[in-house]
Amino acid sequence: MTVASRVTLVTGGARRVGAAIVRACARRGDAVVIHAAHSVDEAEALARELREAGGRAAVVTADLRHPDAPARLIAEAHAAFGRLDVLVNSAANFVHAPLMALSVAQWDEAFALNARAPFFLAQGAARVMTAGGVIVNIVDHLAFETIPSMVVHGAAKASLVHVTRTLARALAPSVRVNAVAPGLVAAPDDWTDEEEARFLRQVPLGRAGTAGDVADAVCWLVDAPYVTGVVLPVDGGRGVAR
Repeated sequence: MTVASRVTLVTGGARRVGAAIVRACARRGDAVVIHAAHSVDEAEALARELREAGGRAAVVTADLRHPDAPARLIAEAHAAFGRLDVLVNSAANFVHAPLMALSVAQWDEAFALNARAPFFLAQGAARVMTAGGVIVNIVDHLAFETIPSMVVHGAAKASLVHVTRTLARALAPSVRVNAVAPGLVAAPDDWTDEEEARFLRQVPLGRAGTAGDVADAVCWLVDAPYVTGVVLPVDGGRGVAR
């Protein structure tokens, strides 16, 4: 499979980290399928930008919290360019609540988008990918930390780590499955400057990451033919400093 023939679906690809991954894949010659749930205007604008630059881009929409959405999304993404070679599960929500106030609805919402949807997207993608297919899940440093107000987000992303490793074993050798675990890329809106500074004091490289750092890691994993079942930290070294 040549790079020029590769088709990549990026969920949550309209904004932030997802958009950076889309642009990185497009620069490498991929046809990109940009998924959006609510940021449809941004997804369409990004697709126009890439087409005007000579690339190939399509937009698909779905609320991945709905149980039937993953199968429909894979079918539409495959139809857009007649094949699917790479799936990047980047769509996510961030449920942040005091541990003792966390509700069942919040728990279910976090798991629906951060764990259930990526699994069923991967399941559907594996059915249509030819040999050499690649799946990359975006997990989170919180999968490996115990921060009470972020327990459900961390639990859902930890579930996705397990899904990644299990799929890597089950789908080999035809499809490789890996994950990227970013550290802090953008501080939560409700953080003070001191809270962000306190977090960064525990990062050996001394800074927050960027969306480009995550996109570069995704591209490396797509191109690493003897790598499967790994979770690649992109956290500035925070994992070794905890």
